[in-house]
Amino acid sequence: MKRFVVNIICGGIALFFAIIIMDVFMLSFENRWSMFSHERNVIDSYNKLHSLKDSNKIIIISGSNGAFGINSRMINRAFDMPVVNTSSTADIGVRMQFEIYKEFMHKGDIVVLTPEYGGGYDRLYGGSALLRVLSTFLPTAYSKVTLKQWIYVYKYIGIHFDNAINTVNDMEFDGPYSDYYLNEFGDIECERPHKDSLESISINGEVEDDYVAYLKSIFSYAEQKGINLILLPPTLREHEFKAFNKQIDSIANILKSNDIFFRAKPSRYSYHDSLYFDTPYHMTQQGANKRTENIIEDIRKFMSEN
Repeated sequence: MKRFVVNIICGGIALFFAIIIMDVFMLSFENRWSMFSHERNVIDSYNKLHSLKDSNKIIIISGSNGAFGINSRMINRAFDMPVVNTSSTADIGVRMQFEIYKEFMHKGDIVVLTPEYGGGYDRLYGGSALLRVLSTFLPTAYSKVTLKQWIYVYKYIGIHFDNAINTVNDMEFDGPYSDYYLNEFGDIECERPHKDSLESISINGEVEDDYVAYLKSIFSYAEQKGINLILLPPTLREHEFKAFNKQIDSIANILKSNDIFFRAKPSRYSYHDSLYFDTPYHMTQQGANKRTENIIEDIRKFMSEN
């Protein structure tokens, strides 16, 4: 009986390590989409911030609403400071969007955080995009992933592997999602005409405790380091803003009850439908310019008050 139990334990241990080895193997594969799409901005931003580590700068942290909705050149001219827009996709998750670049944030820096709406674990921890950008560009950043985050994103390892080995060679990389249109600041800079038919989205008004706790931790970190961390609402098409107004109010109120504040009313960053490109978060170039004017005003207001 004793030998049987020992065999079961040893077999379990062997199986555990076999699974770990298989997971590491699957995560070792790079993803062609990340290499040639706007997701390349993750490594480009990392390298830019490394070169600016001793300089005061403005860092923009966001999902694709920042990549397709901000004109960093206007911000650069307004404040005469280097601007690095790190935005690519919300599926990286707020936590790693911040943690990847945290080491480059110093006293006097301005960090504009404008995540897409939501407060679930998907918004906090990310999904398959997190795995493909880390595996492709920054495998050493896996050390920043917490155990709880690993438990959540573990289900995406197989998806990452399947996408990595099945990305066909004739994928189109010449559209607005191509890395060709990343400018020197990290923005997507190309003509993006309005489309009448946009991808649909849903917004949940609930916010997980872990999401709140993480936001609190980075605001505390910013205060200790003398970093000017500014939380702004994302841009959102007027149609969806009206449809999900209650959920957006719920998110803002939950954050407010935990002393986490948007530095502008969410309605300030909702614009006419004609200013959006292919999703309710992605703006035309004209829309991005209009939104950026508001961002500049809100940064100036924050800096004058702090």
